[in-house]
Amino acid sequence: MIQEHNKLINSREYKNWKSKNKNAYLSSCVLINEPGTKELWHFDFYLQKSNKITTFIVDENINMEEDQKIFEQSHKKLKKINLDEIKFDLADVHEFINKNFSDKKFLKIIIILQNLKTLLWNLSLLGNDFNLINVKVDAKTGKVIEQSTTSMLQFKAS
Repeated sequence: MIQEHNKLINSREYKNWKSKNKNAYLSSCVLINEPGTKELWHFDFYLQKSNKITTFIVDENINMEEDQKIFEQSHKKLKKINLDEIKFDLADVHEFINKNFSDKKFLKIIIILQNLKTLLWNLSLLGNDFNLINVKVDAKTGKVIEQSTTSMLQFKAS
């Protein structure tokens, strides 16, 4: 993630955008792991004045999605992320998943770094049994803050 972030902030696309959006800041980092697709980091930057997000997707090229609305359920501003605060890094996250869910097979894994009450990894793991496991892990200590499992079958149309 750090390598992709460095590639982004050193890119012409980002620098041009940032020169016009000086007050924007990193508010989340998202990685989606799905069999048969390429893992790409999405870096979300919050623009407080407009209450919108610009997402940069890092691949061979940098792709930008500007002016996306944020979820209106939260009227609080999104908190800034400082990547230097991460002590429990992405390799630790993968090790945590492999250790704690070695008996599971996943159709999709979504890993989000965000700052809620603390800097945390928000993991959403969709199993081939259609159970969705959500785990929030403190990005500084590696301590599990919250964990839940929900059957996706409960959302089945009747």
